[in-house]
Amino acid sequence: MNKRKKSVDSVALASRILGLSEILVEFKPSSSFSHPEINAVFDDKFYIIYFNEAWISQATPEEIMVTALHETRHAYQKANIEFPEFFVGRESKETVKQWKKDFENYVPTKGLENSKKDMEYLTQSIEIDAIAFAHYYMDEFYAVKTIIPQQVKTQVSKRLGDF
Repeated sequence: MNKRKKSVDSVALASRILGLSEILVEFKPSSSFSHPEINAVFDDKFYIIYFNEAWISQATPEEIMVTALHETRHAYQKANIEFPEFFVGRESKETVKQWKKDFENYVPTKGLENSKKDMEYLTQSIEIDAIAFAHYYMDEFYAVKTIIPQQVKTQVSKRLGDF
């Protein structure tokens, strides 16, 4: 399967799971990202997921799916903040309040060269939630257990119980 099509189809599937209108998908060269090893990012202003073209070219179908699930979960988080009337009762008010705080004070990844400094990025509630969501559905759909970063394993495990 064409990897671009796999990316678009994976985001569409994740969108359906989450009850979202289809999220836009675009592809950009690695030079467009703050770090060339970033596989994808969610643009919370325009609800677009940008995939790194260089990463897509070497990614496996499972890696593409994990990334699509993770980034689409960010779209769901943002939609809960901006359009709460469509998601009543799906998430606690406290959770959505924390997501809002995380989006307003977002700490981006520092990249592989600064992995020690990435703890601030990794421990944000929106990242823990997206990691847990992707992990849960990869196991559910494909019986594939994703690698959960050791630093957030406890928090992710707690969030897994919510799916």
